[in-house]
Amino acid sequence: MHILARGKISNIGQQESVRILKHCLQRGLFSKKMGELATLAGEIISKYLDTSCLEPVSSHILAAGKIKNPRQICINDRNIASTGDMKTPAVQDLIWSCEELDLSNNNLHLTSVPEILEHFPLLKVLNLCRNPLNGTEMMDKGFVASRLEVLVLNNCLLSWEGLFWLLQICPELKRLHLDSTTIDFAKPDQGISFPNIEVLHFSKNRLSPLVLKYLSHFFPNVKELYFMQNQSEEAWQVIDESIFTELEKLSLIDCSVCEWGEIESFGCLKSLKHLKLLNCPVLEGLDVNLRRQLVIARLPYLITLNGGETITRDARDKAERAFIRYYMEEENKPARYIELEALHGKLDKLIDLDLKPKKYVSVVIEYDNKSSVRRFSQDITVMGLKKKLEPLLNLSANSMRLYFLSKQAAYGPDELKVPSKKLYSLLIEDGDTFIVDRK
Repeated sequence: MHILARGKISNIGQQESVRILKHCLQRGLFSKKMGELATLAGEIISKYLDTSCLEPVSSHILAAGKIKNPRQICINDRNIASTGDMKTPAVQDLIWSCEELDLSNNNLHLTSVPEILEHFPLLKVLNLCRNPLNGTEMMDKGFVASRLEVLVLNNCLLSWEGLFWLLQICPELKRLHLDSTTIDFAKPDQGISFPNIEVLHFSKNRLSPLVLKYLSHFFPNVKELYFMQNQSEEAWQVIDESIFTELEKLSLIDCSVCEWGEIESFGCLKSLKHLKLLNCPVLEGLDVNLRRQLVIARLPYLITLNGGETITRDARDKAERAFIRYYMEEENKPARYIELEALHGKLDKLIDLDLKPKKYVSVVIEYDNKSSVRRFSQDITVMGLKKKLEPLLNLSANSMRLYFLSKQAAYGPDELKVPSKKLYSLLIEDGDTFIVDRK
């Protein structure tokens, strides 16, 4: 028995290949159209035992000839509509050790999920995104997937009842993906919640104050919340100390956070330590450093912002002072302003000093006992200045010796010997002198 370069098993024996193929056909693991897989079991056999299949898989052959399957199995985009005969020995040998299963972009319905979980006893991660998962028939609630920790249900036609049932049979689930969901959350029953969920992805969904309250109720112990491209309708202004009491990490990317009041509401989340806030309308038009300071000053418990370095005491102090000065002349000051002014006292407005070198300077050019005043950009080099002086002095740049004399100089002029030296490095002021001598 051998393994091809792409990981497929070859030379398993002609009789064994025929036996497996006959078994698959008898059990209906293949659809009537030649080569089109209709079941999960048939797809597993085709992918891992059919030597004509070119998809890579990392398998190992034990000394006894049994197949030790990889911990990760990916069978997506195959139009699989049912599980098929998962009790086939060849299938069982392949899947018994699988911990991560990707079945995205297939045609599976809700009733297939417990069958999948039942035959993958060690499964920890299940990706079912872009499957219908519709239907109202609920399976036996006695079945429990005791090892599943991550469930991906993005872009599924799942109802609230279907999600509720799935969460009930996965009591150890920690991470739940519900991006682009069609779920219409019902008014929560006070007795229904899933405290085991710690990480929730809820991107590309419309948020409202009511939806946020429901999410907080259903998942009271969530520690990480991820939102991207959500229309929020000022949803975050409903945040208070009773919502998401365990939340430590919040990510808002390309979300319609339009008011500073929404960000200020995060200050009620005393457990919130890490915030990612990117491409939101409220931040547009602000200098990068200023927007960072205005966010940090509003959220006293924050430790990191946008994945950057830990916010030090000194950085927070500077941010809070910048916040006070930013709003000191505003009529309607944020509530946080009063708190910070009580902490730091009344501050003087900083004088805006422009320490950048002037872009243009007027200097004196002396040559052959004659002088004239010329205006030049400080961004040019010594050689660049010489070339600009060529038509004025009727002297080639290579024939010039150039000296600089500052009005503040205690000694005589300095010869400029480096052609690539930028003029702004000389700290030139209006009225300084350049002396030209012929070589």
